Amino acid sequence: MNRLKLWEGSIIQNDLVYKVGLRNIHAMMKLKTIVLKSTVNSATSEPKDILYSLISLEVLTNQKPKVLRTRKAIAAFNTKKFNAVSSKVTIRKKTLHAFLSFFITLVLPKVSDFKELKRNSLIHDKTSLSLGVSNLALFPQLAKESEQLPKELGITITFNLDSKESNCNLLLLLGEYQIPVLIT
Repeated sequence: MNRLKLWEGSIIQNDLVYKVGLRNIHAMMKLKTIVLKSTVNSATSEPKDILYSLISLEVLTNQKPKVLRTRKAIAAFNTKKFNAVSSKVTIRKKTLHAFLSFFITLVLPKVSDFKELKRNSLIHDKTSLSLGVSNLALFPQLAKESEQLPKELGITITFNLDSKESNCNLLLLLGEYQIPVLIT
């Protein structure tokens, strides 16, 4: 069993019941999914560049990524209908805690300008949070091959919350997982 799953069951559940003031432990907030999305800007002019995005996501998550295509042609962005633009992977259940543990212990300490997550800059709504990682050399799996990857390739990591209560706070939950969070 993953160490974060054990930490969640023994420490986080009891701690959040007191902090949030829930009456029932089953109404507690939990991480539902982690979505990794990678977009390559040059994929509109060079369609083969989407392979870098697909390979990097597959190496990071051990899952096959889904290719995202444009719905219609947009002249301003130089896209045609059904062009492959990006790829994404949705992580759920057992692999969620394994990836979160990997991200917290290996990737976040390597980010040089990362101090803490702030509420005003990262929260889209109360149930999701997105982080952008522009340097793929931070991931140990991609460190050796980072020179072959396109410079504009980056990954957006979105944490989605499954909350039965509307006043639950995602930053509070991520703080319980020992991610540095500034709650003001």
